[in-house]
Order: sequence, then C-alpha cells, then structure tokens
Amino acid sequence: YELLDGTTGEEEFDFSMLIPPFAGVGLKAFDKDRSDITDTIFAPNGFMKVDANYGAGAYENWKASDWPKKYQNPTYPNMFACGIAFAPPHPISKPMKSPNGTAIGPTPPRTGMPSGIMGKTVAHSICNMIKDGSNAKIHEASMAEMGAACVASAGKGLFNGTAAAMTIYPVVPDFDKYPGTGRDTEYTFGEIGLAGHWIKHILH
Repeated sequence: YELLDGTTGEEEFDFSMLIPPFAGVGLKAFDKDRSDITDTIFAPNGFMKVDANYGAGAYENWKASDWPKKYQNPTYPNMFACGIAFAPPHPISKPMKSPNGTAIGPTPPRTGMPSGIMGKTVAHSICNMIKDGSNAKIHEASMAEMGAACVASAGKGLFNGTAAAMTIYPVVPDFDKYPGTGRDTEYTFGEIGLAGHWIKHILH
C-alpha cells in the first residue's frame, strides 16, 4: 500500500477485499423514434444524469449545491436514479496525489444508509406523481444535507471482537456552512473497539 505522504508498506492478511472504481452497466437508451439518447440519459461513466451541476469544473469551484436533491433526470422527469445509480457531479473528496504521483482519492460511499434515504425520498416522489400528476410534490434529500453512520467489523468474538463505528455529517462537505472541515465536528467522529462490535452484532 501507499500513503498520501508517499511511504509504502505491506500488510499481512488472511482475507482481503479489493473494490474497483464504480461504473455503470453500459445501458443504451433510445427514444420512441429509435434515436440513440444514451448521452442524454447517462454520463460517460454509465451512471444516470440527475439534477446535479455537472459543469462545476476544477476542485476550487466545487460546491455542496452541485449535488442532486431530487435524483430526477432533467430531460425525462419520470426517470430517477439514487444510491450508486446516479452520476455524481464530481468526487466528494479533494483529489490528492502522493509525492510519487499516485492518485489517492478517499471518498465516503453512496451505499448503505445514504442509499436508503435516497430510495425512500424517490419512492415518495413517484407515489406523489402517480397520485397528483404534474402538480406532484417532489421530495428532496441532498447528500450535502444528509448524515450517515457506518459500523465496519474488524474482528469477531463477543468479548474480544472489534469494529469501527463512525458518523459523518454532512456526507458531502459544505465548506460554506462549515469552514475549514466542511463538516459539523459535533456529529462527525469515529471509534474502533468492542462497543462498535456489539452494535454490529445487535444490528445483525
């Protein structure tokens, strides 16, 4: 492995999991005249375009408001994408490089708790559209206004197990609202230990 300061090392393990970069499944889209509208529906990475600002450009221009609230396609309002299905406007974290030139981009996931919140939000919107048509209220849940919690197991055993427990708020940093860190430090923290393992055990 390589750290941000350029130092490298090796870690022994019995089991490891490598997660490749997320990408869409490569769907093609056509309108009723059979014209290819794939580029209208999907971003180059294969995820669906939604109500996000895809023109923010360089990191210095990134804003929390770039992130979608409705998860609704701007061209076809009856199409939604949430969780890892929507095309993000840009990475959540600042792109970094080690002195060796290795790109290192840590980022919170869009899975788990955030996906559950987004899914519920979109479900409410679809129900309203079915009932109220064009007058329907479209619900909102921006990741820049959303918190998340995660418990990651790091060892089994009721009395000697361990897990990392963490919370983050908001998921997407808002440097205008929280200068310096981009997040509320009262609600953003993490610990590793037996208590986290008990929480994980109870959840399962």
